[in-house]
Amino acid sequence: MTIHSIVGLALVLGLGLAGVVYSAGAAEPLGLLGAAAVVNLLLAAVGVSERRSLRAAGAAKSLVESRTARNLCLIWLWGAAALVLIYTTVMSWREWTHFSAAFAGAGLLCLGFSALLAKDAAQGREDATLLRLGRYFAIALLVGMIATLIGLAVDPDKEILYATDNDWAGNGIFLFGAVALAIVSAHALIDGNKNSP
Repeated sequence: MTIHSIVGLALVLGLGLAGVVYSAGAAEPLGLLGAAAVVNLLLAAVGVSERRSLRAAGAAKSLVESRTARNLCLIWLWGAAALVLIYTTVMSWREWTHFSAAFAGAGLLCLGFSALLAKDAAQGREDATLLRLGRYFAIALLVGMIATLIGLAVDPDKEILYATDNDWAGNGIFLFGAVALAIVSAHALIDGNKNSP
């Protein structure tokens, strides 16, 4: 990524946070969903595009998987930041701390995994066990995100389009975060299968 794309991405992430906080405070579910969708789908597109570019350039598997884990990290951490900002400034919801901590923990786990793989790539080696672990993580993540999306769709208590219970804003963040995580992990699995010997 160039410095211009990094600055542009940071700007979009910041504007997305401002958008979800404003929409939550104004009780505008469609505004919140729009902001969450733009940010998360952009992060998913960046993750898929960066992986494709690295593959086309013949990058080492460790580097490709490192960047994929880093992009997953961004999705998790943006979701955590959105929850923290919404529920400490404009709304209250008892369970927000659990979810934001889980999002932040998953993001930091992805970041640590990315760093391990980047270290291997910098040293010109590939740890088959670490790469296999990454594949299992991607499978678990994809299954978990599909289950989350199904849960949001079928649970009548999960309001997303109506500002009734205070968890509606969190549900909007969960929805598009799960979509983005599912896209990136599914693409990584399909791409990994296509490019395995």
